[in-house]
Amino acid sequence: MNQIVGLGISTQRATFITWNKKTGNHFHNFISWQDLRAIELVKSWNSSLIMKVQNAIEEESCCFGTIDTWLLHKLTKGSEFATDFSNASTTGLFDPYEMCWSSFITSLLSIPLSLLPPVRDTSFNFGSVDEEIFGVPIPIMALVADQQAAMFGECCFQTGDVKLTMGTGTFLDINTGSYPQQNVGGFYPLIGWKIGQEVVCLAESNAGDTGTAIKWAQQLDLFTDASETEKMAKSLEDSEGVYFVPCFSGLQAPLNDPCACASFMGLKPSTSKYHLVRAILESIAFRNKQLYEVMQKEIHIPVTNIRADGGVCKNSFVMQMTSDLINEKIDRPVHLDMSCLGAASLAGLAVGFWTDKEELKKLRQSETVFKPQKKWQEYEMSMENWVKAVKRSMNWYNKT
Repeated sequence: MNQIVGLGISTQRATFITWNKKTGNHFHNFISWQDLRAIELVKSWNSSLIMKVQNAIEEESCCFGTIDTWLLHKLTKGSEFATDFSNASTTGLFDPYEMCWSSFITSLLSIPLSLLPPVRDTSFNFGSVDEEIFGVPIPIMALVADQQAAMFGECCFQTGDVKLTMGTGTFLDINTGSYPQQNVGGFYPLIGWKIGQEVVCLAESNAGDTGTAIKWAQQLDLFTDASETEKMAKSLEDSEGVYFVPCFSGLQAPLNDPCACASFMGLKPSTSKYHLVRAILESIAFRNKQLYEVMQKEIHIPVTNIRADGGVCKNSFVMQMTSDLINEKIDRPVHLDMSCLGAASLAGLAVGFWTDKEELKKLRQSETVFKPQKKWQEYEMSMENWVKAVKRSMNWYNKT
C-alpha cells in the first residue's frame, strides 16, 4: 500500500444518496440512474424523502452526494465533502454554462444549496484515505464520473473525438471543446473534466439497455457465456425477420419514451435461439446507428476518431455491423475497462507520475480497427423494419 502515490475514483453517475453530516448515517438507499420510479419522481417530488430528511435540512446537517461524494466521505472518515465537475454536471442540478450548481433548478425542486457538495477540479487533492482503512494514508487525487473517465482513458482529448461505450447501456460522447453545446434534442451537455484552467466539454446521448439485454438472454439459457453470441450470430445469413427492441428501462433518444416495452417481433415456428441472439446483437448496432445519426444532426463538429470500450465491444459482430451502419472506422483498444484507466490517468497527472497527456497517448494501444465492409444500404430494409418494431413497442405501459 505504501507504494501507491495517489488514488483516483471513477463511479457510476447520477445515482445519489443523502446522509447525516454529524453521524455519517444515510437516510435512504441509493437511488439509481436506472430506477424507473424516477418517472413518477419527475412528475411529483418525492415527499417521503423530503419528510425523512426535513429536520436534518433545517439543522444544516444533511448532505446530498453522488457515489463519488459518498465514497470520499467514507474513505476520509467524514472529514471531506466534495465532488468534481464531471459528476456534478451529470446530476441535472448543475449549470455547465455558469460552472456552478443551478440556483434556479435547485429552487424549483426545493433542494437547498446547503445540501450540495463544493465542486472541485477533476484532478485535485481531495484529502487522504484514513490510515485505518489501508494501513497508510493515500491521497485521493481524482474524482471522475465513469463515462467521462472512459473518455479520458481513451485519450479523446481533441475536439471531435468520439467515444462509444457499450456496457450496461450504450453511451455515445463527443468532445465539443471548451464550451458546452446548446442542444435541444437527444444530446445533453456535460463537463468532461476540469484540470486547472483547462475545461473540456462533452455532448452525450445514451441507450439504456445493452449489456442488460445480453445478460437477460443468458439468464434465459439462450447461451452459457456472452462470448458465444458472436459465433451464433455469424452462423446465420440474417435474423429471418426477427427483431428485438432493447428497452427494459424505456427508450432514450431520439424517441424518449419511458413507457416503451422490450419485445421480440416477427417470431415464426422456424425461429431458433440463434435467430433470437442475432436479433439482440443487431438491435444494439441499430441503436448505435440511431444515436450516431442524432449526433450528426445536432452536434455540428467534424468527427476525428471513434473509439469503443465496455464489455459488449468485445463482440466483433456488433462492432463490425456498427462500423458498416455508420460508415466509419471504430478503434477497439487492448484494455477495455477505460473508466479505471481514466481515473488512474487523472490521478497520475495530479501527482506528476505522468507529465502530460502526450505521455498518456503513447500508452494507449489499439487491438482492432473495424472498417466498413458493407454499405449501410444493405441494412436499410432491416433497419426500417426494426424502427417499425420499436414504434410498436412504444407507450405500452400507459395502456389500460
